[in-house]
Amino acid sequence: MTSRGDHTSLPTDPAATDAYLLDEDDVLDRFGSRRGGLTSDEVAEHRAAFGDNVIVEVHSESLALRFLRQFKDWIIILLLACAAITAYLGDALTSVVLVLLVLINTSIGFFQEYRSGKTMEALQHLSLSLCQVERDGVLTELDSTELVVGDVVLLAEGAAVPADIRLIEASAFSTNEFALTGESDPTRKYSHRIATEVAVAEQHNTAHAGTTVATGEAVGVVVATGTRSELGRIARLAEAAPQTSSPLQREMGHIGRIITYAAVTLSLALLVVAVWADLPLHEAVLFAVGFASAVIPQGLPAEVNTALAQAAAALAESKTLVKRLSAVETLGSTEVICTDKTGTLTKNEMTVTEIVAAGRDFVAHGTGYEPTGDIRPTAADPFDRDRLVAFLLVGVLASDARLLPPDDEHRSWHVLGDPTEGALLTVAAKAGIDPQRERAAHRRLREFPFDSARKLMTTIRTAPDGAVTAYVKGAPESVVARASRIDEGGSIRPITEVDRQEFLAAHIRSSDRGLRNLAYATRPATDSDVEAVDPQLVESDLILLGFVSMVDPIRDQVPEAMRRAIDARIKVNIITGDFARTAEAVARKAGLDHDHGMVVVTEQQLRAMSDDEVLARALDGGTVFSRVDPTDKTRIVELVKRSGRVVAVTGDGINDAPALRHASIGVAMGASGTDVAKEAAEIVLLDDSFSTLVRAVEQGRVIYANISKGVISCLTSNAAELVVNMASLILATVAGLPLAINVMQILAIDLLGELLPIAALGRDPEEGSVMKRPPRDPKARIVNLRSIRDLLYVGSIMGVLAIGNYLLFYEREGSSPFAGPVDPSSVAGATTMTYVTVLVCQLFNITQRRSEGGLFTRYTLSNPTYWIACAAGVAIMLAIVYVPWLQAAFKTGPLAPMDWAFVMAAAAIFVAVREGGRLLRQRRRTPNSEASVHAPADGSSRAPSRPRNTAGGS
Repeated sequence: MTSRGDHTSLPTDPAATDAYLLDEDDVLDRFGSRRGGLTSDEVAEHRAAFGDNVIVEVHSESLALRFLRQFKDWIIILLLACAAITAYLGDALTSVVLVLLVLINTSIGFFQEYRSGKTMEALQHLSLSLCQVERDGVLTELDSTELVVGDVVLLAEGAAVPADIRLIEASAFSTNEFALTGESDPTRKYSHRIATEVAVAEQHNTAHAGTTVATGEAVGVVVATGTRSELGRIARLAEAAPQTSSPLQREMGHIGRIITYAAVTLSLALLVVAVWADLPLHEAVLFAVGFASAVIPQGLPAEVNTALAQAAAALAESKTLVKRLSAVETLGSTEVICTDKTGTLTKNEMTVTEIVAAGRDFVAHGTGYEPTGDIRPTAADPFDRDRLVAFLLVGVLASDARLLPPDDEHRSWHVLGDPTEGALLTVAAKAGIDPQRERAAHRRLREFPFDSARKLMTTIRTAPDGAVTAYVKGAPESVVARASRIDEGGSIRPITEVDRQEFLAAHIRSSDRGLRNLAYATRPATDSDVEAVDPQLVESDLILLGFVSMVDPIRDQVPEAMRRAIDARIKVNIITGDFARTAEAVARKAGLDHDHGMVVVTEQQLRAMSDDEVLARALDGGTVFSRVDPTDKTRIVELVKRSGRVVAVTGDGINDAPALRHASIGVAMGASGTDVAKEAAEIVLLDDSFSTLVRAVEQGRVIYANISKGVISCLTSNAAELVVNMASLILATVAGLPLAINVMQILAIDLLGELLPIAALGRDPEEGSVMKRPPRDPKARIVNLRSIRDLLYVGSIMGVLAIGNYLLFYEREGSSPFAGPVDPSSVAGATTMTYVTVLVCQLFNITQRRSEGGLFTRYTLSNPTYWIACAAGVAIMLAIVYVPWLQAAFKTGPLAPMDWAFVMAAAAIFVAVREGGRLLRQRRRTPNSEASVHAPADGSSRAPSRPRNTAGGS
């Protein structure tokens, strides 16, 4: 046999080994190690061969790349092209303004993602970054990242398992594997080899990275580190999921492409026309750039990003972290929610609620691990409280967990060890028992750990009076099968078959209500029991005492949130690793059967179903998929997503990461979730609550409606500027008139005038009840045929009014532009009239589009931020008109009171036409149009009705 320091003795791929099939000494030989650990030289060899104990983030993005990604937008590219052309032609001011605009647009999205990234870094933590390792025969403490394959590690209660470790010694050792397998109960571990190949969850002689030690101590050898561990394998699987764009990203890309093609094509055509009209080439090119500026909604990316950032900030206040801005809108498109159970629908705090002991039934009050609340009998007749206390003491003495008060890392009472045992300690404390004091008084002599075959755990302890007793807890059917006597409330007698049947019937009735039961028993023990090798010798001839029933309580807000989700036509399914009966009971308490019948699909049924059958069940909603593993969950999610639906998936464990990546939107738990799950998700619920997710969906629907209003409003002013430029070119070609508006004035409308009001639409409150409507169709577009007709119609009205005021200004000045050259001050005043008329009409247009009821509704007065933004826009407009240095920059002139009267007259005409048209359409509505008033703002939904697009015109 080669020496253990010989590099050639090492396996080439430790992550792929069958270490759990080897006995303890063979494992040490296989990984070139010994019980005293590796030497320093061997550590260096192993690190060179297998790498560091770090899970590499394959797609981690630098700040520079994250910023550059913001430039992947057609409108941004077109603005940069315009900036380059104007700089080349010597118009430095316009070029600088365009570049600044691009930087503003890109910075908003970048900084939001940067802030979210920083918050994620704060959320990510390691329970214990240090571990105890044997090196050179000495036990030392090292950072877990320094571990290598072959290291011998000591694992103690409460420690984080730093790598995949094959156990070679174990004493009452168990691990919490919820993050890896989804199972909430600790898994007992042992050190002997497993004879046959088993799944990862059944490798009970191996502790896996990402889990924590619940009870006991163990020594093991590291067999896989970093990306080669089971944790690393799942992380790689999650990284392999394709990145998809959100419905809003696809919509904005569609708008950007159309506008880019239109701007380039029309600008080149008009450049040719301008040159043919004898405009100097320099002016013709500037005119073409100005025309492109009129077509491009320069502020649109900033307006959308600002609205999304505002929504992200509002969601953060309600415990929802948005890692990517587009995820806000995707939430609002959610059609299917696949939620897990433990910690999301429930509190993840096992609580004893009922007790059957000494022939009596009791109810325990209070939830969670805080030892407050009382225990009362269900019947009014007197009872012996001492017997109840003696019964509950059995649960304390047959457990290893510890109940701990709040501290710096925990805001409330918490458990170190098995959560189920924590519930037993809590109910005992409610009866006045001090678990730590009683354990100290009853010295433990022996323990037989729980295993899945016996379904029992037994401790043998000696009491202060010297009596030695075996304390047993376990599955009711296992305990009653081993009982020969029963405690009948003060008297102990032989157990009968009728007793067994009645006991099991009570257990089944309780289980059917979703409660989990543990039976208690005792028996006097002897010295031979303490020395026994076979636990069955001790766990026989038991005295049956009764059982406790416990439940992981439903979160208080969940039933209401479930009702709201179902009312919003969202199909909700529960995907859990728990047993079908428990999952069904939790689902009913959560209100999943609120709308219609509920279906439970077991693991065996799921794997026997075709893809079409699975998809049908998921799209129907109200389905509980039980005993599901990561592969099954990913299959369900992929099927729903491939069907074209927007699916939101919740998860907190390492095993949830692939499904989170494959979902339309992955939602991780911030409080209990693993770092891998948080990295895989786009949304993080900081309070782990399903109700928070539903509120986020509601906010997503509201923000989409607001973005729709903003997009159409923004494009309407561009349509008006297009009409003005077209009319101006015709007048310049036919009659030699000066251009009616310049590039800087167009930018002043789009950036300084309307940007703030449109961005403030993001704070508009909900109008009507968005959660009473069906989800919108993600394939529907904000800019559709109907909205294009509307914005061209409205833009034409604004453009005609602006050109009219442009020409009437010359009339009032007494100078005719048709007669020859015009004084530059008159040209400045006339173009100012164009600029101001378009902007004032646009402010009325934005306000009118805010509500389905038009301009004169109570809703119009909502959102004070909007009115502050309008006031700021008007103030900027007045500064551009009257401040001398701004007049020079924007080529404007001061307006007289009569000029303002014409501006307000144009605005009055605009409002009259818009409101008149709205009233006419209202009268023409069919009797069935009631539903359309409550339809999504994008004009499409999965519902059969055809709602109107309020963003596209009122």
